[in-house]
Amino acid sequence: MCFLYFTSLFSFFLIPPFSVCFAQSQKPLQTSTLTVAAAADLRFVLPEIISPFQTLNPDVKVEVIYGASGKFYEQILRGAPFDIFLSADKEYPFLLYTKGYVAEEPFQYAVGRLVLWMRKGLFGEGKDWKELLTNKKVSKIALANPLHAPYGKAAKTALENAGLWEKLDSKFVYGENVIQAFQFAEEKDAELAFIPLAIALSPKASKEGNYVEIPLSFYPKILQYGIIIKKTANLSIAKKFKDYLLSEESQKTLKKYGFGP
Repeated sequence: MCFLYFTSLFSFFLIPPFSVCFAQSQKPLQTSTLTVAAAADLRFVLPEIISPFQTLNPDVKVEVIYGASGKFYEQILRGAPFDIFLSADKEYPFLLYTKGYVAEEPFQYAVGRLVLWMRKGLFGEGKDWKELLTNKKVSKIALANPLHAPYGKAAKTALENAGLWEKLDSKFVYGENVIQAFQFAEEKDAELAFIPLAIALSPKASKEGNYVEIPLSFYPKILQYGIIIKKTANLSIAKKFKDYLLSEESQKTLKKYGFGP
């Protein structure tokens, strides 16, 4: 409706009617918030995927919480209000799928790699990962808690297969997730840290340290799956984000951070 304002029979309009109508026709952009629970190994790569997604979808705001996949699994069972869960493994998404918490079948979005990271200058170049672990300079070795972090579980498996798990047991310090494990080594609370290649390739980690890849023969392939939560109120947006994550452009970004087949 347009309102005309008069001061007297012969006065001018205080506000031109077309101005009032124009102002009333401008509605603020309605935004929807998509909440993503993401494995900590995605901390540096996911923002590079979300940014162009939000440019293409200005009515969508993506909020991300990073943490250990096992912790998110427990939170989802308790009804945490996530729309999407991007796990660092296959197990947790399929457990939720079989329990009826998922809108559609889980989807694979990446394959992760495990590395051993150290600060620059601490050891010589080209060392074997097993030699590094048994070096006399090493008093502490950081890894994510194997009980709820897939990369921690992979590190434990690699150490067991190398015959080093029990031998080095007293040197392990456990992070709640891989970011915390990295921080232990970065802040000199540990000499070595088992972390994802994706974190080792991040600007901060690559500037401050070096890494050695753990051979795939020592641990199972880290297949990373995602799910759309059944109770989401943003199903169409969640599907749109899933499709963008699986797009060629996003997969190139993931590859830049070491994810791959």
